[in-house]
Amino acid sequence: MKTPKPSRRERTALFRLSIVGDLLSQELSRGQLEQELQQRASRRYRPPGAGRTRQYHWKTLQRWYYDAKADLASGLVPKSRERGFALKLDDEQRELLLDIRREHPSAAADMVLSEALRNGIVAEDQLTESTLRRLYRSAGLPRLSKRRAERGQDVQRRRWQAKHPSELWHGDVCHLKQLDEQGRAYRILVHGLLDDASRYCLALMPRSQEREQDMLEVFCGALLRHPAPDTLYLDWGACYRGEVLQLVCKRLGIRLVHAQAHSPESRGKMERFWRTMRQRCTDHLPATADIHQVGQALWAWLDTDYHRRPHAALMGETPRRRYLEGIARRPAPLTPEQLAQALEVSVSRQVRKDCTFDLDGKTYEVAGRHLAGKQISVVVDGLTERALRASWQEQPLRFGLCNPVKNRTRNRGTASGSDDTTAASHDAAVTGTPFDPIAALLQKARESSDE
Repeated sequence: MKTPKPSRRERTALFRLSIVGDLLSQELSRGQLEQELQQRASRRYRPPGAGRTRQYHWKTLQRWYYDAKADLASGLVPKSRERGFALKLDDEQRELLLDIRREHPSAAADMVLSEALRNGIVAEDQLTESTLRRLYRSAGLPRLSKRRAERGQDVQRRRWQAKHPSELWHGDVCHLKQLDEQGRAYRILVHGLLDDASRYCLALMPRSQEREQDMLEVFCGALLRHPAPDTLYLDWGACYRGEVLQLVCKRLGIRLVHAQAHSPESRGKMERFWRTMRQRCTDHLPATADIHQVGQALWAWLDTDYHRRPHAALMGETPRRRYLEGIARRPAPLTPEQLAQALEVSVSRQVRKDCTFDLDGKTYEVAGRHLAGKQISVVVDGLTERALRASWQEQPLRFGLCNPVKNRTRNRGTASGSDDTTAASHDAAVTGTPFDPIAALLQKARESSDE
């Protein structure tokens, strides 16, 4: 059987015991212990692994003696002198400084420290440059050259960022798994818009579906509150490739850009935001939280935590401060009238012999027998998919939802689509539709412009 070799600390303990060990078994009178230790302090000893001999002060030998007397098994084992560094920092400060280095690998330690002091992340006497460098070195985050590019598996990636707030918006959807009252799993889809330069979240709305209409509701709400962006950066989801969204962006002068398919690295900023949202908000919600409760939690988290916390990508500055300082030079948000006009889509429909036509699964009827077989133009609200106006040869037409039950008792000689029929039909079109504040605001703007 192979005899185990003692460690360096164990050899050191045995060496110390060889110097003062015999004194433990002796009965020493007053002052005799000090004499014995002073005699031994005048001799030279060779420590384990040392290349030369050395002397020890009698006070050191006295400490060894009392340590061995108190605990013979481990009293003489040398204590580790490693005490760590940056001990004055709490966990949140330490993690934020590490995130700053990950976001800015080429930034010097003195620059990171000065920005951290300026933004109040650390106090004046909490951290030094040398300690910050040791912190980064221990975490495996050395400073990288600015020319050194990030290399992927099959593509060379580079860090990029918009110059000013509201120049580029990111859009994406995050899926949250929840449970209903019966314990069945279902998904809540959180639609979000993020400003690139400031990391300010412009919209964060939970929905039950991932349709183009849901995305347009979130997008239109953000356009009414914030200056329109120059570029909208989306992925290849079905809700981001609709014709209405393309038409609205073209009319408003917004460049629509889609990321490379199956490349989450190209959407890193949005993915990092979803990770922060999960860690600091949604992961702590009850599994049975409904859409309303999730929405309240998300809005409270944005207002009290995310927008007011120092952000690593902003060198410790808060997204709220960076965004508010940058949008001063941007134009004002869109008015409801401008947005309502941009959402109007014109389509052509052929009128049947019974003066009806179909639009988005609904049957409408128009006033006028002469329109049978004719092609008419119908203006549709791209947000609510509701028919707004109809015309033939640039002449406005009265129209409304077709009510076959009521038509059964109507006089055949009465022109289809009379005032009463049209009003009732429009009421039927609205009945059963859930209230949408954005759509209601745009409809009010259209009614005001018509007056």
